[in-house]
Amino acid sequence: MLLRLGWNRLTGAVMGGAMVAMLLPAGIGYAAFGQQVLRYGTTDHQDVKVLQLKLRDLGYSVGVDGYFGVATLVAVKAFQKAHGLPVTGVVANLTFKTFGALSREASRGSDPRGSLYVVQTGDTLSSIAASQGVPLNALEAANPGVAAGALQIGQTIIIPSAAAVAADVPAPSAFGAELATLAPKYLGVRYVFGGSSPAVGFDCSGLVWYLAQVLGVTLPRTSSGQFDVGTPIAENDLQPGDLVFFDTEGYASHVGIYMGNDEFMQAENWGTVTQYTSLSDPYWAAHYMGARRIY
Repeated sequence: MLLRLGWNRLTGAVMGGAMVAMLLPAGIGYAAFGQQVLRYGTTDHQDVKVLQLKLRDLGYSVGVDGYFGVATLVAVKAFQKAHGLPVTGVVANLTFKTFGALSREASRGSDPRGSLYVVQTGDTLSSIAASQGVPLNALEAANPGVAAGALQIGQTIIIPSAAAVAADVPAPSAFGAELATLAPKYLGVRYVFGGSSPAVGFDCSGLVWYLAQVLGVTLPRTSSGQFDVGTPIAENDLQPGDLVFFDTEGYASHVGIYMGNDEFMQAENWGTVTQYTSLSDPYWAAHYMGARRIY
């Protein structure tokens, strides 16, 4: 049988390669990565596993099973879009060349601070930190030019290495230790919206503001303002006196004081008193936004 081969301007590949592959008997070895066109439906192929590993290393959500399924197709298209390639979902000449260029760039000088991650739809710095298992403050420190609200799909950011993370964890705060010692004296004070004194009552940020004033530190009055000061702290690095924040209304709308042992002290807006609450409580765990350490 005669096969006609032609150059496809869209994919930059020689057409007919897939038909040749279909005619190969079972057990014939495949060519090196980059010589076999890969597309949706390709199955049980070592090159697909290599492709999936490369995509996963770049931060795309794919399994490594050798099957070019929907997840791999979505990741390939996202990769092509992020690198200015024709978004075909077919891995051919131009896409292979781009993977090769990235590999050469990494081998010439991989960033000693960590690995690379490609921003995907819905990502925030907080969600990336959580999914990659690194503290938010370390992620922010490794990407000083990246604003939390300005991530772009396809943007590459650095995921800090374990060594970089260890170097970036701030020391415990003297103010935090004093705050954690003082705060329990106000357990049981009633909740009052806008309240910022024990005589009247506290709301969440009013409690933090008042205690800071007693200790000679001036903080913003609102929880969102308090979220903007101090040093970001990962949840697994919390120390007593760190401020913990929650997104209950689309922003840092609630704040508490971490007290140790997975508990924080808060003036809860549907409670009646200032009390201890577990960070593992399903509601608060689902709305946890981050922590700040005040010096």
